[in-house]
Amino acid sequence: MYIRETKTENRKTGKVYVKHTLVESVRTPKGPRQRTVMQLGRLSLPRKHWPSLAIELERRIAGQAEFERLGLAPVPSVLKAADSAMDSFGERQRQRAANASDAEQAEYANIDLGTATSSLSRSIGPELAAHAMWEELGLPGVLGQLGFDGRARALAEAVVAGRLIHPGSDLATWDWIRNKSGIGELTEPALDSVGRNGVYEISDRLLGCRKVLERHLRDTEQRAFPSGQQLFLFDLTNFHMEGQALGNSLAAHGKSKQKRYDCPLLSLALAVDSRGFPLFSKVYPGNVSEPATFQEILEEAGLLNVPQPLLAFATPTVIMDRGIAIADNVALLQANGIAYMTVERGPRNQAYLAEFANAATDPSFTVIGQEAGQTIRVKKVAGELEGTADVLCVSSGRRAKEKAIADRWEGRAAEDLLALQRSIRAGNIKQRGKILRKVGRLDERYAGFSKRFAVELVPETGKPERIADLAFTRKALVEQRPEDDNPLHGTYVIGTTHDELGAERIWRMYMTLTRVEAAFRSLKSDLGTRPIHHQGRERSEAHLFVAVLAYHLLINIEHRLRESGDNRRWTTVRDLLLTHRRDTLIFTDDQRRIHHIRQTGAPEPAHLDIYRKLAANHRMARVHEVVAKRL
Repeated sequence: MYIRETKTENRKTGKVYVKHTLVESVRTPKGPRQRTVMQLGRLSLPRKHWPSLAIELERRIAGQAEFERLGLAPVPSVLKAADSAMDSFGERQRQRAANASDAEQAEYANIDLGTATSSLSRSIGPELAAHAMWEELGLPGVLGQLGFDGRARALAEAVVAGRLIHPGSDLATWDWIRNKSGIGELTEPALDSVGRNGVYEISDRLLGCRKVLERHLRDTEQRAFPSGQQLFLFDLTNFHMEGQALGNSLAAHGKSKQKRYDCPLLSLALAVDSRGFPLFSKVYPGNVSEPATFQEILEEAGLLNVPQPLLAFATPTVIMDRGIAIADNVALLQANGIAYMTVERGPRNQAYLAEFANAATDPSFTVIGQEAGQTIRVKKVAGELEGTADVLCVSSGRRAKEKAIADRWEGRAAEDLLALQRSIRAGNIKQRGKILRKVGRLDERYAGFSKRFAVELVPETGKPERIADLAFTRKALVEQRPEDDNPLHGTYVIGTTHDELGAERIWRMYMTLTRVEAAFRSLKSDLGTRPIHHQGRERSEAHLFVAVLAYHLLINIEHRLRESGDNRRWTTVRDLLLTHRRDTLIFTDDQRRIHHIRQTGAPEPAHLDIYRKLAANHRMARVHEVVAKRL
């Protein structure tokens, strides 16, 4: 076999099109002829590698076990081109086989085209992707071991897929399963009808198996996607609830991440690895302190006081942000010999004020990133304890953000002082004590108020307790300060036990903490977890756990797409796949019989591309019924 190049010129535009084919010589009664074996499209492979590619493709088509080099060494680009060609070749072979099968099973009838219509249109594209991941993660098997019968397994898949594809409340999921989706035709057995209470009950059963399911998913994902980075990224967030939730012992008012201080909250602790795969989750009261959950989470993860670790890998490196990294938690890690990376609470950066002030000109700081006009500088120094290190970090982007925040609150504070000044001059308020209380409230509201503003009360003549005017000045006007007025703006210190690593490696490992932040964004936005409508504790926890299971499907889909060079997020892929539908075709034949044919529409090239990357089987059985006869 050999590769042939063919050029075709468009006579109107003069553009030349090039394509390549794999051909072989065959003997025929009319003499030797060339037969096309495979269409290769347009190769970007250098011509010198074409003989090697032809040999590799011939080997694969023939099913030979070893590469017969014949003096030609296989190079990576050749093997990559062969993989791509065989993928397309395999798809064409499957299509030919399917066409041949369809031809054998062909049914012919004379139909009245005027009666042709369709009904029961349901989405099937996102469901195929979710079903492929559900099967890939081995969830039907583990649920069977946990005592779920066939219908319960099917309903569990439908409920989790519903949260992934049609985010919303459990009631919305029930409506989606019944009236909008073809998921019931993919499950085994098929779901022909689903009751509302069944959705709630299956969610409760899944919650009861939380530890077993999370352990199974951890092990499965780490076997499928092994990683050299054994990182444990931990964070806490909360979700607001509708109603008073008086019967929910976990519902409590606290500091809402969504600024919904009017609603009771539930908190969700989530740990993920360096790729974003969840390790475990746990629900806490809405007013729980982030640092207070840390020891319990470590114990549940098997990192403290547990002889057999729950995690599939040995002692990982724990990474946490300043919201959790109080001194006691850092001391807990140190006492138990657990490696960590963290930005501790408190003014750690003030201890390195001199270094930060000269960071821009200090050659000991290394520039490690310049993206979108932002610069990151890092410097490694010895930590306070033996075997630890501190990495001093300066971010130009963070510096600009923090300076903008400082400038913004200064402007608001000045406006509040002006309003108080006008009120005093108008005679609306005169008592010294009342005015001092108002100034004190401004000092509480704006951090650093007394450092930026000098306030003076001017009493009335002969009446020191009555104030005639208020004067204030800025101790350092914005216009008079240099741009980098505060050398600590944009600075932070990463403390770590990995003193053997360089500053850049430590910084990049710490920045993987964005994976857990991305997980929370997906849970809240992509998976529609908020608000929580349930009023009971168990149902509320089940609602959150179903979202965590849906996130397992989401992160597996996105990770497999990235491995294929596709960086689209799930929401983009879902919206594209929603155009792939399953419908019932209805028509009447010449004998007045009414036919119903339930079938899936032909996938478009964009659909096929996603199914191929996810190894999702998009072929579904066609169901043909004669339902009645017209009178």
